Amino acid sequence: MIRLILLALLALAGAPLQAAPTDLLLVAPDDATLAPVLKKLADARSESRAAWTYWFGQLHGKSVVLTRTEGDPLNAVAATTLAVRRHQPKLIVVFGTARAHDPALRAHDVVVSEKFVAFDGLVSPPTRLGGGSDSLTWKKLPHLLMTAGEREAAAPFFPASATALAVARTLSPERGRVIIGALGSANQVNREADRIAWLHAQWGTSCEDGESAHVAGVGKLLDTPVIGFRVIDGAPEEAAKFALKFVEAWK
Repeated sequence: MIRLILLALLALAGAPLQAAPTDLLLVAPDDATLAPVLKKLADARSESRAAWTYWFGQLHGKSVVLTRTEGDPLNAVAATTLAVRRHQPKLIVVFGTARAHDPALRAHDVVVSEKFVAFDGLVSPPTRLGGGSDSLTWKKLPHLLMTAGEREAAAPFFPASATALAVARTLSPERGRVIIGALGSANQVNREADRIAWLHAQWGTSCEDGESAHVAGVGKLLDTPVIGFRVIDGAPEEAAKFALKFVEAWK
């Protein structure tokens, strides 16, 4: 189903021809996170594809493409797919803020992805009408990714680029610590302490946001490496500054 949606989106966007390969695709959730990066962009220009806007230019001597997702998984899949198909980035960088799942995390810590987890797949047990609902009894339902030969393979997580992770480990945020972990994503806002603890235990998530794991899923499907950064309970500018530090350090 996801594959058919991607193909339909490409058709609606006019199935753009490939442009010259770019070094980095930077994916942010919103204007507030994107703006500090755009201010640093040299030789900037933009274009629209279907409902999505893309900005192009140079950052620290690297060619980059930027787009935003509005923090939504479907927007993220569509915007990332169009960008990867047209601009063939060597690496996708998805960044923003997040809410903690791991109780050891503190405000302003930067979680760097060792892996990404889309925790939106769940199966509830059979229960009769009037039997109530208890989300803590539900089971995980991993995404089924299409592989070669049109075979489906369960994907409980999507790995991050080991090379990019090694670079990110060397960076220091202005506030907080760099923590290597699992970026969790779903179109959810979880505020129940017991449910957050359950998600952390079941999926191994460090934090939650709306779209980073879905961006990573596109990278997995389209064979493009991905790295992600999320600032815990921080300002969008903090995430942008860390992303800029990574762009400068990345070779």
